[in-house]
Amino acid sequence: MNSKKIITSGLLISGLILGSTSVALADTTTTASAQSAAQTAYKAALAQYKIDITAYRVALINNDINYRAAMQKYWSDWTTTSKAYWAAWATTIGAYRTAEAAYDAQLAPIQATHKAARDAAGTAFLAATVGSPTTDQLNAAVKAFYAAAKVADTTYKAAVTALGVAPVRPVQPTVPVKPVAPVKPADPVKPVAPVKPGK
Repeated sequence: MNSKKIITSGLLISGLILGSTSVALADTTTTASAQSAAQTAYKAALAQYKIDITAYRVALINNDINYRAAMQKYWSDWTTTSKAYWAAWATTIGAYRTAEAAYDAQLAPIQATHKAARDAAGTAFLAATVGSPTTDQLNAAVKAFYAAAKVADTTYKAAVTALGVAPVRPVQPTVPVKPVAPVKPADPVKPVAPVKPGK
């Protein structure tokens, strides 16, 4: 083999070796660049995840605070409304019971007098009809009884009328309807953690 062939062969081999090395270097550079981009994307995704998870936790606390405040207002409103209703009704029914007691106190002796008069008429009738009375005696006892009863009833009605109109029990107003309780807000959706890229 002459020197030209040897030189030519050497150059070809050197070129092949250099070409392979260049290709290898290019592949390594491309792989490193892709890994670097993946790492950058991962770091960005991780940073965003941390922001999102913090926002999620903040939202949970805000939900809890807002819901508790809404429930507190709900119970406060209901308690205020309920107390006002029962206070007004207690005042109204209390005034009625006071008036009723005063009326009954005046009516009681009138009723006692009426009862005594009717009882006396009954006692007189029984006394007049005891034994073997004649028909005329019986008729006289009947007339006397009805006359005495009529006087007792008329006197009683006149005395009751003089008292005036009896107190009328007030009609209880409709109990207020409880407000609708607030609905607890839904928790925000927890963000999904990014998948760590493979090395």
